[in-house]
Amino acid sequence: MPDDKLQISWDDLSSKQVNDKLREQQAVAGTAAHYEATQVAVPKAARRFSFLHNTVIYLSLFGAFGGMLGWAFGEVLHYRPDPQRQAQALIAQYEEIVTNETKIQSSPKVIQDRTRSIRIAGKDNPYFGIYVDNTLSDEEKTARTKLQLDSDRAKDFIASMLFFGVSGVMIAAALAMADSVVERNYSGALVYGSIGAVVGLVGGVVVALVVSRVQEEMAPADALQTFNTRMLTQAICWGVLGLFFAATPGLILRNFKRLLIGAIGGAIGGVIGGLLFVPVEQAMGNEHLSRLVAITCVGFVAGLACGVIENVVKTGWLKVEAGLIAGKQFVLYRNPTFIGAHPMSHIYLFNDSHVGRRHAAVHRVGNGHEIEDLPLGTRTYVNSKPVTRQRLKSGDQIQVGATVFVFQEKTK
Repeated sequence: MPDDKLQISWDDLSSKQVNDKLREQQAVAGTAAHYEATQVAVPKAARRFSFLHNTVIYLSLFGAFGGMLGWAFGEVLHYRPDPQRQAQALIAQYEEIVTNETKIQSSPKVIQDRTRSIRIAGKDNPYFGIYVDNTLSDEEKTARTKLQLDSDRAKDFIASMLFFGVSGVMIAAALAMADSVVERNYSGALVYGSIGAVVGLVGGVVVALVVSRVQEEMAPADALQTFNTRMLTQAICWGVLGLFFAATPGLILRNFKRLLIGAIGGAIGGVIGGLLFVPVEQAMGNEHLSRLVAITCVGFVAGLACGVIENVVKTGWLKVEAGLIAGKQFVLYRNPTFIGAHPMSHIYLFNDSHVGRRHAAVHRVGNGHEIEDLPLGTRTYVNSKPVTRQRLKSGDQIQVGATVFVFQEKTK
């Protein structure tokens, strides 16, 4: 029976080839151990209130908060009361009393007594004064109302510019800084909020110019606006303003798709909020409180619309599964999208010593996405394996420092 044992001489064992092979195996083992040591432990405990990191929720809340700030600053500036709206309310009350008293054939003196309180309340309103002046003919009332409307146009423009300008500044700034505040990127929030405020102010001035033009087109120059006309006017004006204050994030990102989402979402939110503005004002009764509810509603609906549209049209995104901002979603608008500890990174990971200033980058390649590990910080992992650059598929888990993302993309 032949001897099939493997025999190795001392010379073979100490040869250069064997030594090289052993060193190679030691290097591989050392590298593997290093990778194991540098993979950061991810906190297991789920963070409370992670639902607030949902795009739809926090954009809605920030939009509403911006509306409330707009109202607060507007009240400080003492917005000029709308004499036309006040006159409409007074005239409606006056006509109701006169109609009821006429039906029961009350004398002119009784009608005069019953309407005294309304006439006292409207004594400083020029439009109501013209309406109840029985010494004027209908033609004279029409002519005087037209003159009064002409004289009020300059005042109306300034009041509109203050009203829409301040509201636009606050809502635009709130929506622009929403993402950064949720990410706790406060330096970025300051920059984005400032840009949003400028864009909102420009929108407010544009809308102030649009208001007078819309009113001229929708109502005769010698007539007070009706309820429906006022409601439609507000819808158009807030819709135009929504184009400005919700498009700010797209301008900051210099991304046309994000700009378009914001513009459409802001316009839809502005139109819906504008349609609700006048009914809310009338239903609340109190002028100051009704304005608060109406402007807050505009900001809330605009933020809500932007969040919903973003979720509908997104194609590739990262959702934070574990980490300080668990629940936050990052839509991959930029190519590449940088992940890192620098505040100007597209995905900012704060308070993590294992994350480099530019730690990783997500590239759009053809119809898909690839992640690249950059030479800063610890390694980047995909499905618990260190990568240099790898194609991503939906459901892949990406770990950067102590944060875990799940990559998702819509099927073409």
